[in-house]
Amino acid sequence: MSAFQHQVFIYCEQITHRLQYVLEWIFQEQLQLDFRVTYDVEQWKAYEGLKINYSEKRIGAEDILVRPHRLIYEVGETVQQLNINRWKKSTVLFYNQPGALIPFDIFSAVFYLISRYEEYLPHKKDGHGRYMPANSVAFQYSFIQQPVVDEWINALRNILEKKFKLLLPQQSFEFQPTYDIDIAWAYRNKPRKQNIGGALRDLLKLRIGWFFDRILVASSGRQDPYDAFKWMEDLQQYYGLQPVYFFLVGANGTYDRNISPAHPEMQALIRHTSTHAQVGLHPSYGAYLQQSVMEKELHLLENILDKPVWKSRQHYIKMSLPDTYRQLESMGIQNDYSMGYPAINGFRAGTSRSFMWYDLSNETKSELRVHPFCFMETTAINQYNNSKTEAYAELERIVFTLKQSRGKLISIFHNNNLGSGREHKGWYKFYQKMIELIHSEQNL
Repeated sequence: MSAFQHQVFIYCEQITHRLQYVLEWIFQEQLQLDFRVTYDVEQWKAYEGLKINYSEKRIGAEDILVRPHRLIYEVGETVQQLNINRWKKSTVLFYNQPGALIPFDIFSAVFYLISRYEEYLPHKKDGHGRYMPANSVAFQYSFIQQPVVDEWINALRNILEKKFKLLLPQQSFEFQPTYDIDIAWAYRNKPRKQNIGGALRDLLKLRIGWFFDRILVASSGRQDPYDAFKWMEDLQQYYGLQPVYFFLVGANGTYDRNISPAHPEMQALIRHTSTHAQVGLHPSYGAYLQQSVMEKELHLLENILDKPVWKSRQHYIKMSLPDTYRQLESMGIQNDYSMGYPAINGFRAGTSRSFMWYDLSNETKSELRVHPFCFMETTAINQYNNSKTEAYAELERIVFTLKQSRGKLISIFHNNNLGSGREHKGWYKFYQKMIELIHSEQNL
């Protein structure tokens, strides 16, 4: 017996891996609606339930006709004519049927964005070798902070409900906090030699406040300015949150500066965190496309926890498709949380909802689930020059948009910005205000 209450019957002239993938995600995952595909026109015409004609030609006067773009039938990657237009307050791709109930190829458009098709095409990279948001259609057409895929699917749900006089399940706004533990402590648990050298540098740069912070933490046991862990735990318990913490356990380097995972207190922190939250791997900058290094880091974290680790997020969001995701999948990682931009907050894949990664080069649906994030505090700090007012205005827009589309907000914060550190003072207040806003939105 099917787990779905309703089924949609789809006529098409050809089923491909791409089409099968996107139909499964839209109908089964997002709409909680089963689907069946047929090539038989007469069988489709005789069917009296929910149905969609996905072909070039109208079969009946009352068809829900979606005209396919060639993308859904192709193999490989080529530059596509995107035919950008507007529909129901959303920007759409592959607009090909003006005046129609669904005037664009919604299936190809969804596939283009969630497969990250454009990231396989030739593009410029930033100084860290990452795909730049300026390359994307979402940035170029100013919908990067709009979860257009979610909006299209909600519009499709409304069309099906109205056309066939039924009610389909609705999703609810959700919030998933996540944390990257790049530097667990600023001064505590660091080698004495390193703290002495740091103190001298602080004096030479006239960073007097930092100098005394370091001395007091190292000598008197004063709380480390990056140690916000108890406060974070209390906050999540008060609001009933279920966060994921990603720990950097790689060897030290220019961009990898965490406390050694061999240190007993670092191990104790990781183990304690796993008692009240989920723990994932934060592969080091130095592990980028170095599978043996990443595997070593994964095994190290698993040995500390004495259990398997299934979640991961790239440090510096340093990733490249398809290589990074193939690497994670081959290591047994089941959930990745790297799908977002480090330089701008918004929706890299056009959706706030998770999806199975489609390996475009191999034309196969993988076993790796991708969880997009849309707000990272360091992005806002850098973009708005540490202005919490501007950052909060951006956050409010994102929360409002996700509430309207019944989406999921996955945020990234760092413990070093939630403590008492002098670099970014007061961001813990911003975070608490954000949680209060989200909590109030969830209870409307």
